[in-house]
Amino acid sequence: MKRQAVITGLGIVSPIGVGVERFWTAARAGRSGISTPTLFDASKLPRECQIVGEVADFDVKQWMPGAAGRMAGRFSQFAVAAAKMARDDAKLDSAGIPPGRILVSLGTSMSGLIEATESVARFLHNEVIPPWMVLEYPGHAAASHVAMAAQGQGQVAAFGTACVAGLDSIAWAAEKIRRGEATAVIAGAAETPLAPASLEAFRSLGALSRWQGPPSEASRPFEKLRSGLVLAEGAGIVIVEEEEHARARHAQIYARILASASITEAKHMREVDPTGDSVARILRLLIHQADLSPRDIDYFCAHGNSLVDYDAAETAGIKRALGKQASCIPVSSIKSMCGQALAASGAMQTIVGCLAIRDHVVPPTINYQYPDPQCDLDYVPNRSRAARIQTVAVHAQSIGGSHSALLLGRAD
Repeated sequence: MKRQAVITGLGIVSPIGVGVERFWTAARAGRSGISTPTLFDASKLPRECQIVGEVADFDVKQWMPGAAGRMAGRFSQFAVAAAKMARDDAKLDSAGIPPGRILVSLGTSMSGLIEATESVARFLHNEVIPPWMVLEYPGHAAASHVAMAAQGQGQVAAFGTACVAGLDSIAWAAEKIRRGEATAVIAGAAETPLAPASLEAFRSLGALSRWQGPPSEASRPFEKLRSGLVLAEGAGIVIVEEEEHARARHAQIYARILASASITEAKHMREVDPTGDSVARILRLLIHQADLSPRDIDYFCAHGNSLVDYDAAETAGIKRALGKQASCIPVSSIKSMCGQALAASGAMQTIVGCLAIRDHVVPPTINYQYPDPQCDLDYVPNRSRAARIQTVAVHAQSIGGSHSALLLGRAD
């Protein structure tokens, strides 16, 4: 019989709060973390590049003091901080787990690309490139830092599957637990894509929000006036553990990982399947794996990135998979508050799913004023809602048509 994977610890660095309870208080209140950037001067950039989801109150010295923190890339700093929170939450360091039985899996889309770009600029200006740069920009760097901080000596894996990498890393962790190849896995994602060049690249693609009003209102998932995503940074880390071991040491269990799935549309790098068939397919896989029915889904934690076509396709897929039940299930997107943190978003959504199960609360989709006829589900507009939540579906989608999803369930 396969072992049951559960989530016992949470850690988050987000534009609406560093730390789980600060994040969750802001999310429940529908507070936006989207504003103009302070990491660089954006005054001469196009309007679309002047709206970001930036983490404003992060102090690396609190999490990585000394030279290690000064050398590490910002995405590694975020990962180490979120992992430390999750380890503390799960009391992992005092659990007596052999180091070889602790694994790490971390996702990232852009890794240390910003730091690498800065090094290129130094080179072009005949300046010295820091000797540690080659160690700090690869996607594996953050995972390695997390493993060293936790003294975990098991396998370390880094996922580069763009916006689905956070969910992929957690699904990988759950599978390692089920197979008995690990006792605990530190899993999630970190992302720090905010810089003039990366924002201009997203603008050139036509992906950024063209909203002309206040920045806090620019991310409008599923709403008629949505015009694109808001690029953001952040990190989300969870501790995935074998349930019997967690119960034996009296650990808090936030949720069971009931099922996971990954598929691809295999059609286009940017365009999405407008019929929603791919979203429907992955939801059906989840429900089948968990031996449940559409009636068992209590909350859909959506990708909802505020791109016109993505939101419409996700809505169509939910309706295809869940039928009449779709209109009865609350759907919401935290990207309305945090922006699109690429790989980190899926990990952050997983944390939202755990907290929704814990507190029986669905966070809202803010900035929802005008319904879109193509998006006609219950998006929990503007205010959080109390609800009986036993099971949460989490969905993410990335460029190239990749979809990943998790099904989380309350532990008895």
